[in-house]
Amino acid sequence: MGGRRDAGARVDQAGEHRLARFESLRALAALGVLGSHAWGEHHDFTTAAYDGRADRLIFGGGYGVYVFFALSGYLLFRPLARAAFGDGRRVDLADYARNRALRILPLYYAVAAILFVLSAGGGSPSEWLRFATFSQNFFSGTVLALDSPMWSLIVEVQFYALLPLLALGLAWVSRRDLRVAAGVLVALGLAGVALRSYLLRPAVDDPRIVYSLATTSFFFVPGLLLALARIGWDRRGDALRLPGPLGSSDAWALAAIAAWIYVIERFDVEPLVTVATFLTLGAIALPLRPGRFAAILDWRPLALVGVVSYSLYLWHLPLVNFIGEHISRSLPLMLGAVAASIALAFLSYRVIEAPFLRLRRRWARRAEPADVEDAPAGLVTRPA
Repeated sequence: MGGRRDAGARVDQAGEHRLARFESLRALAALGVLGSHAWGEHHDFTTAAYDGRADRLIFGGGYGVYVFFALSGYLLFRPLARAAFGDGRRVDLADYARNRALRILPLYYAVAAILFVLSAGGGSPSEWLRFATFSQNFFSGTVLALDSPMWSLIVEVQFYALLPLLALGLAWVSRRDLRVAAGVLVALGLAGVALRSYLLRPAVDDPRIVYSLATTSFFFVPGLLLALARIGWDRRGDALRLPGPLGSSDAWALAAIAAWIYVIERFDVEPLVTVATFLTLGAIALPLRPGRFAAILDWRPLALVGVVSYSLYLWHLPLVNFIGEHISRSLPLMLGAVAASIALAFLSYRVIEAPFLRLRRRWARRAEPADVEDAPAGLVTRPA
């Protein structure tokens, strides 16, 4: 396949071979969120958690959630866009829906049910209904209740549902011209930034607005743009070479680090997170010259944390909060909470996630490796 220079190491996820670099990026995002919450709990989520520069860098790990958004944008959109723009086989949407459900629902429902029983007094029928239907973000009493990181999962599910329509709409509006489609995405992203700036005025703090797809959709755009860029790159194959540092994954990674530091030190330039995620993901999504950054992400132990990152993301905050509220918020205990969260994630993955991840392979269809290089199960394509 044109443009592929270094596929990199792979790691097993319930029988599926996944690119280690993407799993490691998930790990870094999840560990960033975990570190942010443990640091916040250590300071009882007061301003002391982000007073100093070092404090802000740790607390700013919460921006890792937007790395997840960009990853979803790239990995899920790329096969859909290839099909819509005529560069790939069609995506079976029934398989897509079934596999997304098997990936998301079992762990989500297990965590919600356990937390309702253990920490929410059993919950009310209306609360169970809202969480069962992924509608808790629409109600002020449940939007951040039970397990607050779930807000982003609700946004992701809404994104999954709309993504096939977005792919078809972009192809139609752009007449399958990738440059026009990229321009449309940039315009939509800027509109999303404007909408967020307008809706999240200082006097507005309604979490139903803050944690909605409407005000966070532009964080998916970096991944969507990179998916289109990769399609264009693959069309041109080896004829495309970026000159000098532009063609180096390490240069992209260094630029990403600078962008992250700037955003985290400021906190008031949050939309620039999209620049940081674009550079971070671009360093591994595009077939650039690999370097130390790619080698770090190929490290198997880090990639294995990425494999269990969904469990880590959903379980960590209840555990961190429990230790902080009932035992101690001391730094050693919070470091212990970090370690315990990672251990729990591996257990949760093995007991809850892995059986369903194996089950979803029943619907997987064989495809050429080029069609599924970076795609999660559920995006295997079929001949048109």
